Amino acid sequence: MRIHRGRIAQHKHDELLRTYLKQNLHELIQQKELVVDGKVKTQLSTLDLPTLRYGDDEAYLAQGAGGSGRGGGGDEGAQAVGGLLGGDHHGPEVRVELDFDEFVRLAQEVLLEELELPALQRVPRGGEVETEDLPELDDLDRIGLSADLNLEETLLASLMRNVRERGVLDYDVDVRQDGWYFVEDPRAARNHRSLEVYVLDISGSMRGDYLALVRKTIFLLWYALERRYPTNLRRYVVFQDVAEEKTREEFFSVESSGGTHISSGFEKAMEMLEGVSEYDTYLFLFTDGETSSGDFELAKRKYEEALDRFDLVCYGHVNPGSRGVGGFSEYVQEVARRRPNATFANLVDLDSVREALREFLTRVDGGGRGCGSTRRSSRGWRN
Repeated sequence: MRIHRGRIAQHKHDELLRTYLKQNLHELIQQKELVVDGKVKTQLSTLDLPTLRYGDDEAYLAQGAGGSGRGGGGDEGAQAVGGLLGGDHHGPEVRVELDFDEFVRLAQEVLLEELELPALQRVPRGGEVETEDLPELDDLDRIGLSADLNLEETLLASLMRNVRERGVLDYDVDVRQDGWYFVEDPRAARNHRSLEVYVLDISGSMRGDYLALVRKTIFLLWYALERRYPTNLRRYVVFQDVAEEKTREEFFSVESSGGTHISSGFEKAMEMLEGVSEYDTYLFLFTDGETSSGDFELAKRKYEEALDRFDLVCYGHVNPGSRGVGGFSEYVQEVARRRPNATFANLVDLDSVREALREFLTRVDGGGRGCGSTRRSSRGWRN
């Protein structure tokens, strides 16, 4: 029987990582710079074990067959072995570094176990993408691009119109009246893609336990959405006095500072919708709800505008101290009671994260305003 020592070692390594993350996830996940060069640095160490080395000036540690050994009358068979005896000394400790995607996967396993949530089946070809994939054009619409003009349907429509209007069999084509275009079948495309915009308040108060709660929530959202959609297009925004789009690595390594203008977060999020069509659109905003003076009314208007443009707007009031809900968050909580595509979550601990996730999935599966809803033309669809 062949023993796969490499697989055994890898399994043992994964077990140690899971145990370490289970015990230290909260401290690890709130690091200011969680990701550096695509890696997450842990405090788990491995040993750089020494190897044996040979040298004439070392003590005799071994003897070959036939020799009498040192002091035994002959040393032709004695072999000088350098290096260190087992257990005498070890090399420097090496900190384990994980690819960010691997860290997220392990963190999700720990969180699912801690929250006692069931594992979900990943959809085929699921995962995050950087750009839109080309749709399969398998339906017809009266509105479309000239390059997608369906000549057969257009000529047939022209012939029928000329017979009806002029009583002649003539292909006098007027594209404005006769044009039919190839488009994507809405039944095939519906709920196939998600655009997820993650917006994070990075004012001075959003650190430590606040940051840990946000990141845990985001990891669980990724887990759920990647098992619903084959394609996840994700954009990242941070805001304080102003809002900026960030890469994924920057989003998880940004430093907290400055004031809070929640309106800027909503405004930048809506910019992420430009050029995006036929996606289910989700906005996730995380803040402690204390917007700067003078921003309250503008933030209200931008929030209402975001509700009109996104399929679902999820507002996370980050509140690890379990204080009362006030400020702008109180206003959002009231709006969420009457708007079907709005959710409000008071994120206090992992139990509240579990409830927020369940409410979000209920809205996605059961509809609100209609996740995946679109304004359709006579035979096709478009945004």
